[in-house]
Amino acid sequence: MTEPRNSDFRFSNAVDAAKAPAIRCREVTLHIKKKTILDRVSFEIPAGSLAGLLGPNGAGKSSLMRILTGMVPPSSGQAELFCAPVGPERLGVLSFLPDRGQLPPYLGAGEWLRLAAGLYPDWSEARMEELIERLGVDRGQRIGAMSRGQEARLQLLTCLSRQAPIIILDEPFAGVDMVSRESIAQAVVGELADGERTFLIATHDIREMENLFDRIVLIGNGRMLGCHDVEELRAGGRSVESCYREVFA
Repeated sequence: MTEPRNSDFRFSNAVDAAKAPAIRCREVTLHIKKKTILDRVSFEIPAGSLAGLLGPNGAGKSSLMRILTGMVPPSSGQAELFCAPVGPERLGVLSFLPDRGQLPPYLGAGEWLRLAAGLYPDWSEARMEELIERLGVDRGQRIGAMSRGQEARLQLLTCLSRQAPIIILDEPFAGVDMVSRESIAQAVVGELADGERTFLIATHDIREMENLFDRIVLIGNGRMLGCHDVEELRAGGRSVESCYREVFA
């Protein structure tokens, strides 16, 4: 499937782009066979922010992310990226890191990155070089010989080397070591510096991201259980972790 060129997803009107939510779900519902996976999920993520999609295992987070990336159509409701419905024609506005994704084990890191550069029309060589240094990726190492943390850093590098304005990460810290978690979190912080990227991150590592979230979306048993501005939580004497415990304890 061919992705749009950069010009296809750049906003011609910067004011309109700033006003539009980067991600919006309106009554999104998903049924698989007779089971309800998501039930009328609605929320918005402002452009340029970092949002956490939080909830226990089986809450529906990965299913929601697959809908946002256009991989699975909702049974009803609508998901939008910059006010346009998700779908193949919107692939150019987002870069997705799936949970338990796997890169070709027979390739070296450098070989994979050269392949990825040819796959994605919005690939940035300059950003790739910066991230190789920041994430400590060894170009000569074979992917099959990497630790879980090393491969996770390479996967994130691949995701962030694109110029897509929306980044969706599904459990980027799962199974990785402390040093890799810190490197991943620092890379995300670096990408947020210019305010041109929007992140939606599903994670169980709340403490790792507590100070980075601008907004949190709480989901359990496929239903919305809350959407909070983190600064408002703190102003009320609450933390992301305490809010999570209140909802899911």
